[in-house]
Amino acid sequence: MKNRKSRIIGEVRELSKGFSRRTIPADYMDRSESREAYGAYYGEVGRAKGEALGEEVLIRASPALFRKERVRILDLGSGTGEFARALARTLLASSEILVDLHMVDRSEKALARIIPGEKETGLSLSSSKALLPFERPFLAEGWDIVSMANCLAENESAQEGFCELFCQAVDVLSPEGLILLVEPADKRSSRSLLALGDRLLERNPGLVLLAPCPGGRKTPCPALSDPDNWCHEDRPAGFSGELLRTAEALGHVKDALKMTYLLFSKGASPQRPSLRLVSPLHREKGLFWGDFCDGRDWAKVRLLTRNKGDLTRDFPRLRRGESIAPPAAWPLGKPALFDWPKDLAVVRLAHPDGRPFDRGTREPS
Repeated sequence: MKNRKSRIIGEVRELSKGFSRRTIPADYMDRSESREAYGAYYGEVGRAKGEALGEEVLIRASPALFRKERVRILDLGSGTGEFARALARTLLASSEILVDLHMVDRSEKALARIIPGEKETGLSLSSSKALLPFERPFLAEGWDIVSMANCLAENESAQEGFCELFCQAVDVLSPEGLILLVEPADKRSSRSLLALGDRLLERNPGLVLLAPCPGGRKTPCPALSDPDNWCHEDRPAGFSGELLRTAEALGHVKDALKMTYLLFSKGASPQRPSLRLVSPLHREKGLFWGDFCDGRDWAKVRLLTRNKGDLTRDFPRLRRGESIAPPAAWPLGKPALFDWPKDLAVVRLAHPDGRPFDRGTREPS
């Protein structure tokens, strides 16, 4: 057992280096050692992302999607399959639907591992091999959800190909269909995904960006106007003791669920206008501050400690990804800095996943 754990840690270390340096071999999923290590470590993280984003789909998607008898999901670059299956199972557990999940990967060996012999209640699994983004036989059919996780980071030179792929995917989506794209929570991956999102919105005028950007953002993404800015999620998560021990051995920090994602729709309404906290909320001497975005403008918002009172008491409690009602003075000019006045109420609108705050309760001071 000790030798197996040591071997997995060594394999994960090599995978991590390859992912961060963008030198991962194209055939790494064909190696049994890499597949086992990936599934044991990154697979658990992928499962947590699938569950979290499945819950978000249930909140944000058009209700018409869940009035169907069957929801058809196409997952691209499935790898060891944990993300896609967690997404499908979350939808199954919370709605009266059946799910057909078709998984696509360039590795036949990876696909063979994730298609089990036994059937799962309500879930139908199938797969096909394809070299993404260039081979697209799966786009001959219609889909309700098209998802992809972590493929851009492994194929940086093929962004135009992925843009063309998803433009075609929009054409075969059902009227209430969704596109869900997920990438790692690092600056390089985040900006790559945000740039792809801009191109999809430009080429598909009927496409709506549901999340995480508020107000149905169009283009350009405010984060991309400054080379130092990027946007990602940092949500509470509980990982297994085994994963945490592996992370500690590797020097990784696994204290939260971190990711960059975009959720597009053909049929749902965009979020209401709001300000979303896209950074940690910082506390410095005499003030609290954070970076906020409304989908059009990115600005630093501050609350001076002397302005903290009953109306502004919720500002210091904000967490990354939460949204608040924008002040009447928004949007801003330049420089993009807003000092929150003491006589303007801070109204928390929604949690990072879109769940509204309960207006009937207040947190203690």
